[in-house]
Amino acid sequence: MRILVATDFSPRSQRAVRRAGILAAQSGGKVILMHVVVGPNSQETSQDIREAQRMTVEQVAVVPELFRIPCEPLVVRGCPSAEIPDAAAARDIDLIVVGASHRAPTRDSGRTLRNLIRSAPCPILVARRFAASPYARILIPVDLSDASARALRSAGSLKLVDGAHVTVLHAFEAPGKSKLSGFAVARDQIDSYVEGCRSKSAEDVEALLASVGLAGRGWSRWMEEGSAQEAIARLAGRLPADLVVIGTHARTGFRKALLGSVTEHVLSTGGADVMVIPPDTPGGCRRFGPPTRAGWPEARQPAPRLVLGQASATGASRHTEPHHRGRACGGDASFAMHFAP
Repeated sequence: MRILVATDFSPRSQRAVRRAGILAAQSGGKVILMHVVVGPNSQETSQDIREAQRMTVEQVAVVPELFRIPCEPLVVRGCPSAEIPDAAAARDIDLIVVGASHRAPTRDSGRTLRNLIRSAPCPILVARRFAASPYARILIPVDLSDASARALRSAGSLKLVDGAHVTVLHAFEAPGKSKLSGFAVARDQIDSYVEGCRSKSAEDVEALLASVGLAGRGWSRWMEEGSAQEAIARLAGRLPADLVVIGTHARTGFRKALLGSVTEHVLSTGGADVMVIPPDTPGGCRRFGPPTRAGWPEARQPAPRLVLGQASATGASRHTEPHHRGRACGGDASFAMHFAP
């Protein structure tokens, strides 16, 4: 696996670098350590570039997780949310890793992260926790859409799920449930109706896993009535999850305002690391022109179903074991503002 990790030498980006080293060790991969110098093409910026080159080499030498990991330092001038996707596409990167706070991001950092996700040619891992070992508990929310299928395929193909306990979560709604009480329907009948919806959701999830060739992976399934945002937050805290893997529809404009975005909600709240799987692009992977380097040598499905229902009063949920057991900077002033304290 080829991993590009963004660094500005801050504590937050240090978490990202360490996580990249752990993932590279798991997969026998390579790490490209990238720093973006923001500023005009001036003598002062050239000095910043030379200093960044020196610090990047030092970081490779001192981070223990990078020991014996093939590493390539890369320093470029430009806008982080543009240069990082460019470098990832030019080098056939499999995963981009960036550091972020375990708390909710600021307005500027959130905008930069959204811009990066929308233009990235590969999955992006947002490292928010201290990295000391491979992921042990991974949560993959699915809404039975193409985005969920991409998330499952990526989790299966990347080595970060190896050895981890993986839970696939589906939040479902029982249409018309709130009206049944008004028609004097007995409580046990309402509960039976909800259980029927739960069983149908479990079948749909099983079909989704089978469609991407993952039905036999031994992952747990969890069906929960309510909104996706609330279900993810509850289960991620209950497990507790080290990593949440989620596909994004990357909606913009009116549709996004109308439907909301589960992905943005997960990113806007603190907690576990988050891996975002961006949409596929027409014709395959995005391709960009090569970035402006600063002195380093060349390196080498099921139908969509939205889950936006109202949470149940009881927050009922059911955990089932595996089936066999039942481009714009946006006014960026500096890279450090967005990926560092």
